[in-house]
Amino acid sequence: MFKKIFISLLLLLSFQMSFSQSTGEKVYFDKAGKSTDQEQSRYYYRQKTDATNGYKSHYVNGGALFFEGKIITANEEDESLNVYTGLCTWYYKNGNKKMSRNFNATGVESGTSTYYYESGKIWKEIEYTNGQIANGRFKEYNEDGQSNRIFEEDFENNNNDWDLYTSDKTSAKISSGSLELTSYIPAGNSRYISIPSKSAEFALEAVINIEKLKEGSKAGLIYGFKDWQNYNYFYISSTSIYVGLVYEGVNSVRADGMYSSAIKKKGANIIKILSDGEKSIYSINGEVQYSSSRTKNYGSNIGFAVSGKSTVNIEKLIFKEIDYKSASSAGGNSNTDMDVKATGSGLIFSVDGYILTNHHVIESANKVLIEIHSGGLTKSYNATVVQKDVDNDLAILKINDESFKSLTNIPYSFKESGGVDVGASAFTIGYPYALSGMGKEAKFTDGKISSKTGYNNAINSYQTSIPVQPGNSGGPLFNDKAQLIGVINAGIPDADNVSYAIKLSYIKNLIELLPESVDLPANQGLSSASLEEKVKSISNYVVLIKIK
Repeated sequence: MFKKIFISLLLLLSFQMSFSQSTGEKVYFDKAGKSTDQEQSRYYYRQKTDATNGYKSHYVNGGALFFEGKIITANEEDESLNVYTGLCTWYYKNGNKKMSRNFNATGVESGTSTYYYESGKIWKEIEYTNGQIANGRFKEYNEDGQSNRIFEEDFENNNNDWDLYTSDKTSAKISSGSLELTSYIPAGNSRYISIPSKSAEFALEAVINIEKLKEGSKAGLIYGFKDWQNYNYFYISSTSIYVGLVYEGVNSVRADGMYSSAIKKKGANIIKILSDGEKSIYSINGEVQYSSSRTKNYGSNIGFAVSGKSTVNIEKLIFKEIDYKSASSAGGNSNTDMDVKATGSGLIFSVDGYILTNHHVIESANKVLIEIHSGGLTKSYNATVVQKDVDNDLAILKINDESFKSLTNIPYSFKESGGVDVGASAFTIGYPYALSGMGKEAKFTDGKISSKTGYNNAINSYQTSIPVQPGNSGGPLFNDKAQLIGVINAGIPDADNVSYAIKLSYIKNLIELLPESVDLPANQGLSSASLEEKVKSISNYVVLIKIK
């Protein structure tokens, strides 16, 4: 018996070894990643490049790079069965990256994976932790730079912590890629999870199967759910739709049992709610059923409910939080700018998201939003005021947003010591009249230090010849070595090229009062760069501040 097992193992090993790809050998695949010997089906070929599991693949026509990376187990028949490790990159035929994915030593996807459009612009950014999407969310971008944050639940496990249990009244379980809700009592059953969103534009989609739904029962989505006194709903029965909201315990019905021919009694139904910030559209299987003015989201919970003694199966949940369109793309203001009271400029001075600005920029704020314009993309974050100096018109903000990732470095420096002489060159970068015609592109202006004192001989300020306008407030003042020397805080409208900036020494004093120690920027890499290079690099760290 032992001999037979031993022989079988030897045969198995020899079989596997015979299919091991040798260095330099070409294995051909079709467009779907399946192996092929037919020449007309050959799309690319894979080669092992070294003994450390390094591989490269090339397109058959033209020989452009298709893939490069390490493969622990390289399957000879189907590329989808490969086990990868480290950073692996796939390419389009034009040479641009298609996707870059990170895998740990055992082949489990970990870290950030980035997908690209053929144009080279980012399509999706997904953060993985041990093969799972972190927090169930990832970012998706349109080619114009608009970013969407997406939550996807496919019910393959309970990573998102649905409240699963069975009692004599209700049951909730996840099995075979489905969340099954059952009610044994007339009151029905529901389950929900928290998916916080700050956007009025969103797409909410679910795939539900109502084959087990009894006559007279209904099931569907609950969203913007705070409690059973405050929520929105979109339900379907085997023949009809139900749309409405409950506010402070009062049910406001918008569509009650409206007939729909789009509903499938058997099989999956895709129910979707689209909100553009002004109205909501309700569809079933791609057919619009109803539209109304946008409803308020009372809470951050999204989930499902079933009425009566019945059962419903949910196969997928997708929530897409859509950013507002950039004002520059349409020549006007975006929806997020409609209730902006004021704007200003600011400078990121730490990798953790601390921002320097003027106190008068944020003094009337109920809410502070930060826009960072970098690499053709616009990203918006919430921020809070963490320190202020009213007398010297200074304030420090901190980005307070779960979507913000710490920066890798700050490219400029603070001037270490000493003042600035009259006649010295200086420049600022900011966002003047950002919502009033000049647009959301950082503007550069330069001039000279005119005086070592400010308005009415104030010793905390410099006077400069740099022209500034409303919106420049809070913008950085740099010398010709890309060293920060102050913060623009005022100008005289009736005087040509007269502006004022708070001196760096007062800024440093305020930074020392922060609740945590912050290393001051000290990168001298831009000191010998051209002015164009200085402005281009620093502009990525100058932010537009919007006050609501």
